[in-house]
Amino acid sequence: MTATEAMPPSVETGTPAVQPGIVGRLKGHLDLFLNAGSLMATTVITSLLGFAYWWVAARTASAEAVGEASAAVSAMTLIGTIGMFGMGTMLISDLPRMDRRRWDLIATCLLVAGAVATVGGLAYVALAQLALPQLKEAMGGTAATVLLVFGIALNAVTLVLDEALVGLLQGPMQLTRNAWFAVSKLALLGLLAALPVKLTGSLLLLTWIAGIVLSVAVLARVLRRRGMVDSLRPSPALLRGRGKATFDHNLLNLATYLPRAALPLVVTAVLSAEANASFYTAFMVLSFLAMVPGNVALTLFAVASGDKAALRSKVRMGLLICLGGGLPVAIVVALLAEPIMSVFGANYARTASSALAILTLTYVPFVFHHFFLAVSRVQDRVRQAGIFSVFAGVAELLAAWYGGSRGSLTSLVTWVAIVMAIETVLVAPTVLRVVLPSRRESAAENPEGTMSTTSLTLRERAWLPLEYIRTVGPLTQVTAERLRNALIGLHAADPTHRAVSRLDRSGNRWIHLDAAAFAAYVQEAVTDLGDGPVDFDEMTRTLQSEQRAHHPVRILVGGGYMALKVAHAYGDAGPVNTLVRELVRAAGEGRAASIEPMLRHRSALPKAWWKTFGLSVGRIKSSMQLARPPHAGDVAMQPWTASLTVETARSADVLAKMRVWRDEHAPGVTTSAITFAAFTAALQQLGLNPDTDGATFLADARRYLDKGVSIDSNFCWGQYLSPADLTDPRAIHTTLKAELASGRMLTMMLLRETKIAVTGAPGLPDPYPAEAPAEPRPRLTFSNQGRHDVLSDLPWAVEPAGRVNQSVPTLNGPEGVTLTTSEMNGVLHLEATFHASTYDPAVVARALELVCTDPAALIMASR
Repeated sequence: MTATEAMPPSVETGTPAVQPGIVGRLKGHLDLFLNAGSLMATTVITSLLGFAYWWVAARTASAEAVGEASAAVSAMTLIGTIGMFGMGTMLISDLPRMDRRRWDLIATCLLVAGAVATVGGLAYVALAQLALPQLKEAMGGTAATVLLVFGIALNAVTLVLDEALVGLLQGPMQLTRNAWFAVSKLALLGLLAALPVKLTGSLLLLTWIAGIVLSVAVLARVLRRRGMVDSLRPSPALLRGRGKATFDHNLLNLATYLPRAALPLVVTAVLSAEANASFYTAFMVLSFLAMVPGNVALTLFAVASGDKAALRSKVRMGLLICLGGGLPVAIVVALLAEPIMSVFGANYARTASSALAILTLTYVPFVFHHFFLAVSRVQDRVRQAGIFSVFAGVAELLAAWYGGSRGSLTSLVTWVAIVMAIETVLVAPTVLRVVLPSRRESAAENPEGTMSTTSLTLRERAWLPLEYIRTVGPLTQVTAERLRNALIGLHAADPTHRAVSRLDRSGNRWIHLDAAAFAAYVQEAVTDLGDGPVDFDEMTRTLQSEQRAHHPVRILVGGGYMALKVAHAYGDAGPVNTLVRELVRAAGEGRAASIEPMLRHRSALPKAWWKTFGLSVGRIKSSMQLARPPHAGDVAMQPWTASLTVETARSADVLAKMRVWRDEHAPGVTTSAITFAAFTAALQQLGLNPDTDGATFLADARRYLDKGVSIDSNFCWGQYLSPADLTDPRAIHTTLKAELASGRMLTMMLLRETKIAVTGAPGLPDPYPAEAPAEPRPRLTFSNQGRHDVLSDLPWAVEPAGRVNQSVPTLNGPEGVTLTTSEMNGVLHLEATFHASTYDPAVVARALELVCTDPAALIMASR
């Protein structure tokens, strides 16, 4: 593991696969949020101002006038919805797929809706005159009746217009219209209330219709000013071929909205206008709650009709919004029903508080019914859903009539709630089948042979894009077949061990395979290079060039050497050394590998942070004060192509030379600090002009853990530091010591995991840039992996001085040079990772050779 990988720049070719966190998931549903949000905002504004409207009406007009007006508004809503004739829903479905003549189609639909609604309004008037005397009385005189018919037609037109705007993904436009409607009708009511006139049902209805007219005028002006309407030429020919779909949508719309819109009429017919005033007020409160599932489901249909593959994720997010956000509010409203109704007046609280409490119980049925409709529309089962909704609507109206005939409003809403609960039992399976994948679908999401899965921890997700390579040798009795058998044995003992699992980068999980699937999987994971001589550096480069895949452990073996590429989600130097040691020993001894799984201490980081900082505000504040790499500024750039490579060196006697020099010139300084300073000086001496303003240093955070707490994956952090002199070991040592004492890395690791939980982590690194500075300067990263003496008992074929023990990252920035150091049996091992397209490999190799020859001379010469 290197610090370059701890804080990677954009360094990998290909397209990064990102697994989102909370924000990422929300961004993935931005269309749902934007469109549903505008609809909800519309409902909030119209509901709040509608609440204010009816509150003013209840305070300034008689209950009889309020009852007449609410009955008229209910008729407008009911017949206006019928008059839409499915046009609005058809527009939502078709407009996104049209390139031209959108507004011609909209204008055609508006005319059809207005005409049908006018016929419906006349039919309603005739029915009231001939068969329903209470509704006839509520309508008022001839002028009021004409006004009602006009309002019905106008309401149908604006309902279609609003849904057309949703189909055009112009939610703010319909929000503008509805906001003007809500404000203007309330203002007109306030004006009439201030005048010395008696407020009648007809006058209340007039304010409603005048508000619609004014809002449409404002919308027309906005659309004209923005140039959004190219043409308004109604043409019946545009409806050709859309008849069946329009009929099906209309049937479904009618069957859905009929019971809700007709309920106030049933209350008026069965009970009285005064009872309807109380019911309508309570129903308005419920409508405010029901806006959430209604608007989300409508938007779900709009955004998923053109992308059926996204239906499951959209429905899941929609249910999360409706049940997670709306259900708690519904419970609160049920508990506070009486105080809520008392806002309208003591009579409303007395007659309708129980009704409101019961109505809030229908919130969950509302959610599932609306989502059932949306799913049916997207899955092209509109007619079947419409037929079901017809029977459901009739059942609700009959239940209301039966309950009301028993003499009370409470009885009426109770029977309606019972019917809606039965509907929920019937429609919920359709919704849940979308949310919960079937066994066949679940199997399709997993590779063949999957036994189970385990989600990645936040720490593993943080390192998911990164890998590094361990190359060791020469070894005896270690072949590809023996390594495969060792891994198969490990799988047999523990099929959930991460070393023998499949890494799902897009799903953030470990996939555990059965024996047969793993036996095939391991053939691909381990590549046999044969018994002949091999270039161990070339083995490392080969693995560096391989794209990241689903192997947490990828192995090349041949000629006595083993190169092992390990996903950093599996672990850093500690866990990987344990893995290397056991695999090599097991292969050499011809047995199954056996690695004891570590406990997954998920809370280790927050506990270590608390132990270090506690409630010390001063220390916490200082832990946030981190140095960042300076901005490179404007420099000349040139085309650049990635060409990651590695140069290595080792020395059996240089550590002793370092200690002699240290005791005389820099007591207490670590050999790693001397190595870092010498390498910087070597690059300077060879003319590469490294950036000495600072460098990234990797450190292991396990030093902050309690005894006995182990970390099974990666627990490191790479921090940019600015020693006074990067060629002075004492400056490097002092800076590192101060940084470790501060504990800052714990804060940064904690912040990183929090960010990943919210925003997600990429499954792969970002692509390499296409350009690099024309005059590059090495940006240094230093990683000291400490002593690897744990590998002393491998079946080495040679003495320590001839052993290869490399630790190499698989990415780096265009100007980056990463130096990785380790010690094993008194031998210093160095690996420098960089791009051959940026720096001459021979020059970097010479720098490593100078460090292994006489680091003291390099340091002294730089002073």
